[in-house]
Amino acid sequence: MRLLLVILACLAAMLAAAGAQDDDRARAIEQAAAELAAIREDVARDATEDAAALEERLRALRDASRARLEPVQREIARVESDLNALGPAPGEGEPAEAPALSEQREALNRELAALRAQEVRINANIVQATELLGEISARRIGALYGRVLERERSLVSPALWAEAFAGARASAGRIGAYIADWSARKAEGEKLAPALLIIFAALLVSVLMFGPVKRWVSDSFSSRIERFEPTPARRVIVAGLNMLATAGPGIVGGLIVLEALRAQGLIAAAGADIARETWFALVALLLVNGFVSGLLRARRPEWRIAPALEDRGRKAASYVVAIVAVFGVKSVLEEIAFATGAGGAIERVLDGTSAAAIGALLFLLSRGSLWRAGAAGPDSESDATEAPPAGDVAEEDAGARDGWLPVRRAARLVAVVAAAAPFFGYIAFADFVTSRFYYLALMLAVAWFARALLRETAVWAFGRMQTRGARVRPAEKDRSAFDVFWARAAIDIVFLLALVPFVLVLAGLPWSSVRDIVWQAFFGFQIGGVRIPSVAKILFAVALFLAVLGLTRLLQRGLARGPFRHSGLDVGVQESLTTLLGYAGFIAALLIGVTALGFNLANLAIIAGALSVGIGFGLQSVVNNFVSGLILLFERPIKAGDWIITSSGEGTVKKISVRSTEIETFDRSSIIIPNSELISQSVTNWTHKNKIGRVTVPVGVSYSSDPELVRDILLKCAREHPNVLRYPEPFVVWKDFGASSLDFEIRAYIRDIGMGLSVRTDLRFAIFRALKEAGVEIPFPQRDLHIKTMPGTAPLGAQGQPAAAKPDSPGAGPPAPKGEPDLAEDD
Repeated sequence: MRLLLVILACLAAMLAAAGAQDDDRARAIEQAAAELAAIREDVARDATEDAAALEERLRALRDASRARLEPVQREIARVESDLNALGPAPGEGEPAEAPALSEQREALNRELAALRAQEVRINANIVQATELLGEISARRIGALYGRVLERERSLVSPALWAEAFAGARASAGRIGAYIADWSARKAEGEKLAPALLIIFAALLVSVLMFGPVKRWVSDSFSSRIERFEPTPARRVIVAGLNMLATAGPGIVGGLIVLEALRAQGLIAAAGADIARETWFALVALLLVNGFVSGLLRARRPEWRIAPALEDRGRKAASYVVAIVAVFGVKSVLEEIAFATGAGGAIERVLDGTSAAAIGALLFLLSRGSLWRAGAAGPDSESDATEAPPAGDVAEEDAGARDGWLPVRRAARLVAVVAAAAPFFGYIAFADFVTSRFYYLALMLAVAWFARALLRETAVWAFGRMQTRGARVRPAEKDRSAFDVFWARAAIDIVFLLALVPFVLVLAGLPWSSVRDIVWQAFFGFQIGGVRIPSVAKILFAVALFLAVLGLTRLLQRGLARGPFRHSGLDVGVQESLTTLLGYAGFIAALLIGVTALGFNLANLAIIAGALSVGIGFGLQSVVNNFVSGLILLFERPIKAGDWIITSSGEGTVKKISVRSTEIETFDRSSIIIPNSELISQSVTNWTHKNKIGRVTVPVGVSYSSDPELVRDILLKCAREHPNVLRYPEPFVVWKDFGASSLDFEIRAYIRDIGMGLSVRTDLRFAIFRALKEAGVEIPFPQRDLHIKTMPGTAPLGAQGQPAAAKPDSPGAGPPAPKGEPDLAEDD
């Protein structure tokens, strides 16, 4: 009794705690809803000042709501499980259930209703927070583009340049004062000379690293690879090595100089940003220089990734490096102006002049004469003899063979806008366009190189997976090419998806908003009452499907190489079992993947009904062939390796697939036969149960031969052949008295009917030799020719004498015409 009371008290305490927890959660949900309503009112009245802080607040509310949603969903699943355990409620006319059971059912239904209301409210809070975040992000983007498109003073304004020069003098004075102060402090402690020596040594080391390191990489790796044939993979590797050889010393040397300056106290808090920006600009310049060296101006023309002539490749590379250098110098000077408090006019001038310079360089870089195959630039050698057509007409004529024409036109448009906008007062817009173009080009260059490296790595990996030193069958080559294609396609899709967030950031979206977009795309979102599956769930389902399918393939290979190989089963039986295992694994993988995706398997009945209608109308033959294929695999009237004869042809069964069966003829051609034909029509299978078969060799001898001697010779030849079985024994059949010979047949059973042609050939050689040695003649057909009439003579009588003509006698025919003898053949 006491134990029962204790149990009831514990249950009551647990229920009370659960109720208190539900009350706290309900209050938190209502509090979040009220806070979101207040934020929506502020956003509607445009009463928000700090958009970034408001976004963080909304994200905190949304994350807290997501954290509350999962426990509610677990409790809903628990309550539904309890209701299912109670069974359905009694229907009308059925006896009522027990009062305790009825009370428990009502309590569970009330709890379920409350939990579902909480779930709906939490989802509403999540959706509302997401909508507010999107609205705030849209306003921030609108404000950004409003500032960018705002017109200001032109780049040729004298007042702008006067303010810029004044700011530059002030900035130079502050820098000079800072260096003088640093020198004075070092001189007081007699540390100026060692400090200068350390800085000079760091600079010297960073400069000297370029030559030896680049030469070592070239001698150790690039030169050795360039001895071989320039394949696409080797070109990418050489370009990557050149880029690393050029940028690596700069990265290391820059770090050495930065640490030396920091150790000597020359870089303070304000100067650290300047040094860091300088280092970034140098690294970008070196990376791009190394990249375009492999792309356009490799030491040997055949090792360039992009086809270009020597002079045009060097010009294009110089334009690209100049663009990076201009942008890097502008970034460093702007950082210096900001650190010294002399911004404003200096930044406007730097933005406008760099945009105009980058626009001019980009225009030169996008010229058709620099990239179009066969075109001669204005400074090429062929310009003196044959100049290219001017204007858009020449470009339109070459458009069909110039695949980069749209890209070059877009770049030319950007170049014109960037170069002209600063002179009309749109300096911010020109700087926005050029900076986004610069970062986008850098990002695409890095992504292109990484993509090319991964694609060639995939080609190399699939090539290594093939049997080394063995002859690769054409089917395996096709399969490898198929795998390489899909591997490259997957790499392209991954890089494309990875670039989308960066492109959105460059377009002006805040990183926090881009992160929300990626989160929603990856973890799913809801449109109205429809829940779009998350990319994460889809990828997980696909991964499960591929994993189960891969395990099935491994199991098939393991069984084929292990138990099946040593089991003594027929090869066709092994193929049938392996194929059935593959079908079962595919179905299991599909069901597991669909279940992981969240699809209710109970709905398969609806899908099966829809499919049955489709099958009844248009898929009868497909399903017929599929079912016939299963019958072939289970019943095994034919199997892989069998020699069969059908109405479509004769050959060896190579593969029984879902829809059809492949037969390879003895001429090495393939016949694809629908499985239903093999089930519904008669098929001759020479190797159904076993490979034992009978061969027959007909032999004709002259009438003067001894038949018993002939029989002994034929049996001896058959018994001496190694492939002829002793049981059943070979035997001789005296088939007939032929017109010119005595016709015999030697019939013998051989181990493998597939060797029947060679066995028959061997027996013919042996029989011919044996009969010749025994003096038995093999005759040829003979005919006796009897001439009844000759031209100009009377018919011959019985003894060959001319007979008297009796034209009036009954039955006498007309005389034969001259020149046409009446001949009769007697065999």
